[in-house]
Amino acid sequence: MVRYATIGSSWIADAFIEAAKQSAPELELTAVYSRTEERGREFGAKYGVDRVYTSLDELAAAQDIDAVYIASPNVMHYPQAKLLLAAGKHVMCEKTCVVTTAQLDDLLSIAAEQGVVFMEAIKLMHMPVLKQVEEYLPKLGRIHLCKFDFSRYSSKYPKYLAGETPNIFRRDLCAGGLMDMGVYSIYPAVYFFGEPLTVDAHAIFMNTGADGAGAALLGYQDNAVSVGWSKMSEHYQWNTIQGDNGILVIDTIEHMDNVDFIDVKGNREHLFSRDLDRKVMSWEAEAFYRWITDPIGTADEAARITEVTRGTIRTIERIRAAAGIRFDV
Repeated sequence: MVRYATIGSSWIADAFIEAAKQSAPELELTAVYSRTEERGREFGAKYGVDRVYTSLDELAAAQDIDAVYIASPNVMHYPQAKLLLAAGKHVMCEKTCVVTTAQLDDLLSIAAEQGVVFMEAIKLMHMPVLKQVEEYLPKLGRIHLCKFDFSRYSSKYPKYLAGETPNIFRRDLCAGGLMDMGVYSIYPAVYFFGEPLTVDAHAIFMNTGADGAGAALLGYQDNAVSVGWSKMSEHYQWNTIQGDNGILVIDTIEHMDNVDFIDVKGNREHLFSRDLDRKVMSWEAEAFYRWITDPIGTADEAARITEVTRGTIRTIERIRAAAGIRFDV
C-alpha cells in the first residue's frame, strides 16, 4: 500500500483520484492539502478523507504519507516538489511540472539522493497506444512532416473576455497556452524524434502577459514538426505523421483516441484506439505506483520517460525564448 496526499482541489485532482481508484487501488488517498481548512474538508469529504493539511511543512513531515500528487498552479510546482522530495516523499506533479530545465535537474537530483520517484503527470506517455504508434512508424518509410495541435476553447476564456483574470491566464503563475496545451504536442515530438535541431515560434499574447495561443516549428535533419496550441479556440482537424508510404491520422494528440493509416492511394485503415473503458489518467496513476513499488523492474521505462520529460522542458524553454514568452523565475 502506498499512502498519498493531494495538493490542489480542482477538477484535475478529482480526475487523478478517480483514475487511481480504477487502475492502482493500492494507492490509498490518506490526506489532502489546501490553503484553507474549509476548502480542504470540502474536497476530502468527497472521498471520505478527513485529514487536512494547511501547512506544507507539516505535510512534508508526516511519516505515514509516502507520496504526494501535486495539482497546484505551475509557479508552485518547483518549491512544493522540492520540499516534499527532500522530506523523502514520492512526487507526481501535474504538467507542466517545472518552468526550467535547471529546476527539473534539481528535483531529479534530490529524488535520486532520497531514493524516491519524481514523475510528471503526462497522460500520453503511459498509454499503450503511444507504444503502438512508435512501433508502426517504420512502416511509413521516411518521415518528413508532422502536424500536432492541441487547441481547446477554455471554459475560463469568457471570464477573461469579461474582464476577469483566471489563474490559467496569469503570467505571474507561469501559466498560459504553451504550458497548458502546447506541452501535449511537444511530448510526442520529443518521444518519437528526440530534441529538435532548430526551434522557431510565435505566440499570441493576452493583456495579462500570458500567451493564449501560438505555433512552433521544430526542425530535424529530415523532418519538420509543426506544433500548435490555443486556449482561445478549438482544433477540429487531424494530427498527422507523414511519410513516403502514407500518413498516420490521429484525432487528438492529447491521448490518441483513434489512429488510422492512409496510404498514398488514399486507402484508409483503422489501426489503434485508446481503451475507452479506462479513465484517461489511469495509466499514469498505475505507472506512478509501479515506479514506486518496483524501481528495478521499471528502471528502463522510468529512465526513458524522464529523459523525454527533460527534452520536452528544454524544448519548451527554447520555444518560449523564440516566441518571447517570459515568466518571472
